[in-house]
Amino acid sequence: MSPTFAGQKHLIPRPTLCPEERQRRRLLFRNERKLYKRKCDATGESIVSMYSADKKLPVYKQHFRWSDSWDAMIYGVAYDEQKSFGAQFQNLFEAVPKDSLIKEFIKQENSDYTNSAGIAKNCYMCFEMAFCENVYNAEHVFYVNDSADCTY
Repeated sequence: MSPTFAGQKHLIPRPTLCPEERQRRRLLFRNERKLYKRKCDATGESIVSMYSADKKLPVYKQHFRWSDSWDAMIYGVAYDEQKSFGAQFQNLFEAVPKDSLIKEFIKQENSDYTNSAGIAKNCYMCFEMAFCENVYNAEHVFYVNDSADCTY
């Protein structure tokens, strides 16, 4: 399993944590179901975000982040082989602005409190959803209308 780069074999150590703990730590990186009010770090507007205001990460509202109003290339850095990849990745991750939410914001109407969402109209507190209308408090639903408290 150890990879070889430029003729040199790099040994990968055995895991020190059980599989359940490794999975838990991987999932800590992803937040879909908790939403917070905070300010957009670019515009100063109040937004709904999956990142709380106490996080040091820069967060932009989606319309701004996907616009041409800012230059993402200013965050580009050259890889330094003398430094650890992990440290360089951490610095880059903390510097690059994040989307406030994961969603297809162009095709949503009156659905500010949704995350990881596709096309939606009049939806509230819905996660992992798409093609829904008038849905409230739902998770992992698709092509659902006029419903509340749904999952899968």
